[in-house]
Amino acid sequence: MGALDRVYVKPTPQELEARFLEVMGDGRFQGIGHWELNDDGDVVVSPVSGTHSRAQFRLAAELERQLRGTGWGEQGIRRPDGAPIVPDVLWAEDAFFRQHGDSGILASAPRLCVEIPSPSNDPDALRAKCRTYLALGAEEAWIVDPVTETVEIYTPDGPVETSRLGFDFAPLWARLR
Repeated sequence: MGALDRVYVKPTPQELEARFLEVMGDGRFQGIGHWELNDDGDVVVSPVSGTHSRAQFRLAAELERQLRGTGWGEQGIRRPDGAPIVPDVLWAEDAFFRQHGDSGILASAPRLCVEIPSPSNDPDALRAKCRTYLALGAEEAWIVDPVTETVEIYTPDGPVETSRLGFDFAPLWARLR
């Protein structure tokens, strides 16, 4: 039997979730930047810049200041058809975080999921992630670019100009300068 005789079997959602939790507990992956699993269960690492990390921290803090609730980063959300998807920043009321925040993978999206683009990110791929967050239950999904001070806001009804959550971006841009 030669190498060409091998059959590829795509991991099941349960196998991908188990792999995600396995990698999450592996100390070798701590502090190396943003990581996710692809649909084959491979670890994909995206190193983050200081600008990216600072934007994550500042945005989570500004969300808490303006909207109350809890802002946090980098927690997986279960997709029914594949590997967990991981937003850069998440936000929800405190009750959601108290109920679900300690779980390794969230069963549904919190009210808000945010992507912060890196130079290597494909804008269409980030928009696709936003659509996934909305399909998983988020009320809004944002792409927040700290370099250009721009934001794309998506809702289940499509793109909007202003956040329905009542968030004002001006204080965030001021804190990131």
